[in-house]
Amino acid sequence: MPVDAAALGMIRAALCAFVLAQMVLTDFGAFGNLPTTVMRPTGAMQLLSWRFYDVVITPRGMLVLKVMLVGSLLAASLGLFTSIATKSAALLFLFYEGLVRSFGLFNHDEMTGVYLLVVLAFTLCGDGFSVDRLLGWVKPRLPGFAYGYPILLMRILVSWAYFTSAVIKLRVTGLRYFSPDNMPVVSIWHSLDNLHESQHKLAFWLPNARGITGAVVIVALLWELLFPLAIFSKLARRIILPFGIVFHLSTIFFMNISFPYYLAAYVVFIDWPWVVSRLAASKLFQTLRHSRPRSVTARANWL
Repeated sequence: MPVDAAALGMIRAALCAFVLAQMVLTDFGAFGNLPTTVMRPTGAMQLLSWRFYDVVITPRGMLVLKVMLVGSLLAASLGLFTSIATKSAALLFLFYEGLVRSFGLFNHDEMTGVYLLVVLAFTLCGDGFSVDRLLGWVKPRLPGFAYGYPILLMRILVSWAYFTSAVIKLRVTGLRYFSPDNMPVVSIWHSLDNLHESQHKLAFWLPNARGITGAVVIVALLWELLFPLAIFSKLARRIILPFGIVFHLSTIFFMNISFPYYLAAYVVFIDWPWVVSRLAASKLFQTLRHSRPRSVTARANWL
């Protein structure tokens, strides 16, 4: 497991850049046109006054929220004023998610992103691979454990999300979950959900494949239960992560459901310094290096 500032910084840059792209593509104005009377704030969102919501849930209020959130995520991605940017990005993204849930939509996918942003907000993720480091405002000053334990914590959180998903399925449905009819019924139900487009028709083929759907469900459940092995085992990661990519892509075509934040969370399992070293040793990098020389000091400051 990576235990240096550069690895944590690369994970911060990748995760924040992904959330940034998602927020840029999100139509905040659509929420601004909704009446606050249909809101049902949940959890801590109930502590805020309705006067506050009347100001925020407007086209102008949602535009301000989007600008603040996008600005914070951009700064966090670059590692500029990292300590402040990561905290404001985590807080604003959490608030945005609270607004979405207050209108009745529940999707556990984005919560993985919330958890990881919160971890980054309270760790020294700007000490490496950041503009702050490049400008000399910060430098790695603590033992490797200080940069390694946040990566370990994020891996545990992602693994826990998968593991508990499997446990909940078994607790709620029991052995009925392995019924050959379960996968076809759930897939068709989600495909016909009024919150999703129905351009994918593969779910309607599944009743004809009932002979294997039960086995597919068992394999998927075992994958979720064994996901924690990916925390430490490189061999397990080589099996579990590719399977996860295939699994999440297949849900798009069979259920009209995507889990982009879960896929983005896989960056915490990548040994980024190793990836950089491999790229640095590649012929392409060597060619670019000789054609456009760059000082060793600048590279060291960035990392």
